[in-house]
Amino acid sequence: MIKKLVIVLALLNAIFFIWTMVAASNAYTQPAQYEEGVAGITLLPRNTKNSYQSSTSSTQSSCYAFGPFDSEKSVKIIANRVNGFGLWTDIQSQETMQTLNFLVYLQPFATRNEALKVVNEIRKHEVKNTKILDSGPYKNAIALGSFGDLNKARRHAEYVRFLGYDARYTTQQKRKVVYWVNFDEPFGTNVPVMRWAKEIDAKSSPQKIPKSCVSR
Repeated sequence: MIKKLVIVLALLNAIFFIWTMVAASNAYTQPAQYEEGVAGITLLPRNTKNSYQSSTSSTQSSCYAFGPFDSEKSVKIIANRVNGFGLWTDIQSQETMQTLNFLVYLQPFATRNEALKVVNEIRKHEVKNTKILDSGPYKNAIALGSFGDLNKARRHAEYVRFLGYDARYTTQQKRKVVYWVNFDEPFGTNVPVMRWAKEIDAKSSPQKIPKSCVSR
C-alpha cells in the first residue's frame, strides 16, 4: 500500500514539473533591445594594432640656413653641435664677393705727367693719401684714399669735388668662399646656434634664415 502511494506521488511531482516548464515558456516575453527615449550603445570592433605614433615621425620642423662663415672649420663645429641635438645638418659652400673697402679716385688722365700735376695741386689742400695708378683699366688715375666705411668715402669725395675736381668712389671687392650650415629644428626646440657662433668667433655676424624643407 505504501509502495503504491510513493509511486503516485512521484508521478504527480513529474506532472507538476512538466506543467510549470511549459507555462513559463509560454509566458516569457523578450525584452526590447532599446528603451524608448534612450539611445542605444554600439560596441565598436576592437583594434588589435598599436596606434601609437613616435614623436620623431609626427613632429613638425622648421628648416634654416645659418651663416655665412668665413672658416669651414667654424661651420663644421656648429654642424657637429647641432648633430648633438639629434638633428640633421648639411654644409654648403658659396662663392661670393667680399667688399674690401671704398676707393675715392679721379678718373684716368691722358698721361702720367698730367696726373702728377693734379696730385701736386691737390696736396696743397691737405689731401695726403694720393697715388697714381700705374697699370690696368685705371692707369694714370689718381687714388685719393681707401675707406672701410662708405659714409667716410662719400664725404671725402665731396670735399675733393668742392676743391674743383671730379672725385668719385667705388667699391673694391674680391671673390671669396663662405660656408652655410642647413639644419631642421623641430617645433619647441631651441638650438642655440647664435651663442655657439659668438663663442667660436666673437666678430662673426651670421644670420638664421628660414628656408624650405627638402625630403631626405
